[in-house]
Amino acid sequence: MVKIWDIPTRIFHWVLVLLFLFLIYSGRWDDSLMQWHFYCGYTLSGLILFRVLWGVVGTRYARFCSFVTSPIQGISYLKATVTGKGKHFYGHNPAGAMMVVALILLLMLQVASGLVTSDEIMWEGPFYASVSDEIASLGAQTHHLVQSILVYLVGLHILGVVVHSILFKEKLVTSMVTGTKKDLGDAIPRESINPIALILCLAISAGWVYYLFSLPI
Repeated sequence: MVKIWDIPTRIFHWVLVLLFLFLIYSGRWDDSLMQWHFYCGYTLSGLILFRVLWGVVGTRYARFCSFVTSPIQGISYLKATVTGKGKHFYGHNPAGAMMVVALILLLMLQVASGLVTSDEIMWEGPFYASVSDEIASLGAQTHHLVQSILVYLVGLHILGVVVHSILFKEKLVTSMVTGTKKDLGDAIPRESINPIALILCLAISAGWVYYLFSLPI
């Protein structure tokens, strides 16, 4: 086995899963949890900020430069996979890379729109009063639209994981828990975590979340 996913990346992934599920539930089906919806949204924004920073200074397979490719390459990879000619990747494959980038960008948009919107009953985003009515209205529309898009994309992501696991006989979910994958002979193990880089990423992200929690809603 070879080490691929570092601990920060794995924790990010599973905390993101939990926050996403709660945010979808509280935003769609339980208005009594709206205050916690805001708080979890703040936490999610810090989580995304951490992942962006870690994508620059993290370990080999966590860095964006190691997996982000053009959409053309992602589509080509999907075509090759369908015909049974898909190349094996230890980190994110080109199709998975497109999904990761799309989800991060949409989550950033979702967080930003939530900060300037209101439930029109009793809760308002911390920056709702600082923007015009037009911006607030656009924020609300964007928040609802992106929420639906994210649900479909996450469903597609899960489907992709299942299909990949079947085609390549690779336990992707298990690897995101253990951080390891089977070495097929050409693997490059990830390097050790730089503690200073990790502390800086955590400090910046935690500072942002602390600032949001200090604001009234």
